Amino acid sequence: MLQATRITLCLLAQRIGQLTKQIQDLEGRLARLAERHAPQLLPVVGIGPDTAVTLLRGGDRQCDSG
Repeated sequence: MLQATRITLCLLAQRIGQLTKQIQDLEGRLARLAERHAPQLLPVVGIGPDTAVTLLRGGDRQCDSG
């Protein structure tokens, strides 16, 4: 039982690492998009890349799935 717990924790730690890298990659992509398409928004206090990209795509509406 102890070994199964250790294996599970190790797998979870690896997955957390993978997800962290994916998040960092996506944050970098968003920042580059914002810098390229709306650099005037980034100096505004409270507007970071996430908000700038949201504004670029027309607000906070949901993406259509079909």
